[in-house]
Amino acid sequence: MRNVPVVPAARIIVFFATAFCLNLAFAQGNVNVRVMAANLNGNAQSYQPFAIRILQGTKADVVAIQEFNYTSTNGLGTNTPAAFREMIDTAFGTNFVYYREPFTGNGDIPNGVISRYPIIASGSWTDTVQTQPNRGYAWAQIDLPGTNDLYIVSVHLLTSSAANRSTEATNLKALIQANFPANAWIVVAGDFNTGSRTESTTMTTFKSYLNDFPIPVDNVGNSDTSGGRNAPHDYVLPSSTFTNFETATVFPSHSFPSGLVFDSAVYTPLSDVPPVLSGDSGQAQHMAVMKDFLIPSGSTNVVPPAITVQPQGRTNAVGSSITFSVTATGSSPLAYQWLFGGTNISGAVTNPYVIASAQLTNNGNYSVIVTNSAGSVTSSVAVLLTTNAPPNITLQPSSQTVNLGAPASFSVTASGTSPLNYQWRFGGTNITGATTNPFTVANVQLTNAGDYSVVVSNFVGSVTSSVATLSVYSTQSVVIAQWNFNSVVSDAMTGTGTRAASTGSGANSYVGGAAAAGSGEFASGSGSGDPNSTDNSAWNTSTYPAASANNKTAGVQFNVSTAGRQNIVISWASQASNTGSKYGRLQYSTNGTTFIDFSSSAINPTAFTTKTNSLTGFAGVNDNPNFAFRIVSEFEATATGAGASSYVANGTYGTGGTIRFDMVTVSGVPLTLSAAAVLGSAAISNGQVGFSVTGTAGANYVVQASTDLSGTNWTPVFTNVSPFTFGDTNMASPQKFYRAVSQ
Repeated sequence: MRNVPVVPAARIIVFFATAFCLNLAFAQGNVNVRVMAANLNGNAQSYQPFAIRILQGTKADVVAIQEFNYTSTNGLGTNTPAAFREMIDTAFGTNFVYYREPFTGNGDIPNGVISRYPIIASGSWTDTVQTQPNRGYAWAQIDLPGTNDLYIVSVHLLTSSAANRSTEATNLKALIQANFPANAWIVVAGDFNTGSRTESTTMTTFKSYLNDFPIPVDNVGNSDTSGGRNAPHDYVLPSSTFTNFETATVFPSHSFPSGLVFDSAVYTPLSDVPPVLSGDSGQAQHMAVMKDFLIPSGSTNVVPPAITVQPQGRTNAVGSSITFSVTATGSSPLAYQWLFGGTNISGAVTNPYVIASAQLTNNGNYSVIVTNSAGSVTSSVAVLLTTNAPPNITLQPSSQTVNLGAPASFSVTASGTSPLNYQWRFGGTNITGATTNPFTVANVQLTNAGDYSVVVSNFVGSVTSSVATLSVYSTQSVVIAQWNFNSVVSDAMTGTGTRAASTGSGANSYVGGAAAAGSGEFASGSGSGDPNSTDNSAWNTSTYPAASANNKTAGVQFNVSTAGRQNIVISWASQASNTGSKYGRLQYSTNGTTFIDFSSSAINPTAFTTKTNSLTGFAGVNDNPNFAFRIVSEFEATATGAGASSYVANGTYGTGGTIRFDMVTVSGVPLTLSAAAVLGSAAISNGQVGFSVTGTAGANYVVQASTDLSGTNWTPVFTNVSPFTFGDTNMASPQKFYRAVSQ
């Protein structure tokens, strides 16, 4: 005994095109049912041969059809029963039946349902949002093989606005819930005219009781269905009770696990879908969309689902991962639909159901409906209670050293229930107004040197960070060496110049196969900082690697001694041609042969820009006669962390592209004689030893350790700027001695 829906006072027509309504006997097993959404006519809004061929080739079993108009090719009239019978017989077969809404006036574009299986009942619900109206919501109850009927609604929502479509979606949900049996197999399919799959609140409403996943795609992975293939207009959305029967859409040479968006222009081979022609879909307003369902048929031993272990309530901190699960018995396959507050959770159709990072808004009642072909069962309610979490610091502020007058910025990373509040401290005392993260001292003076920390709080509690020390260099930086590439004696020509240092001394060379540009080794240079505007040359380089080879190997190298200098800073100006590498990298060496990447890349635009990389604090760079650095071309993948591992240009990359360099400058702070280090009294606590190191403020000191006080057994263990505190957690044998020496 099948359930027939109670239909409100609306236009109801049960129209069987022929008396072909038989009691078919199906063998026990599974039956594949292909459901299609089809708005395939052209601008004439009447089905043409190209659409008929698509319907013939894709072989759907149930079709939700839009703009259901047809003119006979054999003189049987327009939109007459005989004409429709001709269309159905040609496109599908004489055993198919159909229902069409009773809209017959000029400009009407009715919806309809075409089915391989008998239509038990059908009708049209009024679309009250329309001002025409020229169509409604066509529904049909279809006698599928097996124990369950399919309730399908063919829709064509308005193009006028998202607000109108939202109202239509809300009205349609109410009609379905009022007229179809609870937990019925339902499909809503057709032309939704949505601009995106997340259109609010149209798709939110549909996804509250229907499932959009998995999303059908065409042969090349495109899920858009509009004629221009740039918007998702058409859908086949099953209810949660029917979703579990979804299966792959299979053609002779292809299988589509998520269903198919059929576009004859991209589908290959067309021998899968005769008599379709490659240009057929291009004449249609929309693409055909289909999903397949593998349903049980003829079985008399299907056991309805029963829940043996109910989902359990949870109490967890905000941000925790929450898992709800249920244990159920019954004939497979079992389908799951989780609910929150009695409403379907979109996409929550797996068991278990996981909330990756629970928030206070997730608090409430959770349940699940378990379904198979014999029925469904709803679990008891499981209550989720998330609690507020106190702040926790996951990344402490870092100590730093800056030049006098430069900015200094401290930051901290913390978790916990929002909002989080920040109060920065200097020497343990609150800094007035320092309540942001990060906290910046814009113009550092000597009085700003010292210890900084931050208190992070929320209404649950507070936590204090570790101390970060700010050290200030007051000695002004001086130029060690500079290359402006201008001619030694000005000749007012940018195409001539010299690679000799214009200030200080040092050498340079090509590396990695780079060479002088074919147009000349020198070309016009940067206008910023160059001492001679009429004789402004730059080093013009070319012959860089192929697009997919030799990353960060080719460019220019400079060798310059930093003896007597510290806090080394390198600056330069560069630009690339449209075919030159857009990205570059500074590399430095402490022995002149082994090079280390600077932490960030540089960009070479088509106009000169200045780059500055500070090597302050880099081990081995200071006071080094063998110091060298390179500026090399770089792949986008390593420069930006995204994209292909090939060279990217400002236009199209080529090995003959050029990169110009100008105003290459190495500067540093003169070394000063530092006072001998003074070690404070050692303190031992919880297996850790600690002591303070003082000396000349701002000077570098190295803490060394030894096990036997021999002159050759001192090992460097820590380097910092005076004053600082050193701690060592390794208190196991053998014994250790410590000293600090000026770097």
